[in-house]
Amino acid sequence: MGRERTAVKREKPTSVSDLLGKGQGLLQRLRQGSAKADETLQAVRGVLPEGLGEHVWGATLRDRTLTVLVASAAWATRIRYHAPDLKDQAATGLGVEIDRVVVRARPAGAPVKR
Repeated sequence: MGRERTAVKREKPTSVSDLLGKGQGLLQRLRQGSAKADETLQAVRGVLPEGLGEHVWGATLRDRTLTVLVASAAWATRIRYHAPDLKDQAATGLGVEIDRVVVRARPAGAPVKR
């Protein structure tokens, strides 16, 4: 009682770089979101005094609120002193309106609560 083997034609897998290059659906939105987050991070770092921006590892802009992520509470306190500058200058650099700046201490790689 042998089984007959049927030849199955297998398609070559699509590489991730090809999927990203095509920019379809979810991957396109992820790529755009990543680019926007990087642009926001660079704008924030550009406003802060030398040596302070390197402690900022993330920044997002949502509903006219700029959220700045830093590695520790000590750095968050220092960066909060620059919130008025961040609000005005980062808004100008990004071409958006910012109503509020929130600085959160969260070690890089820590899970984000939703």
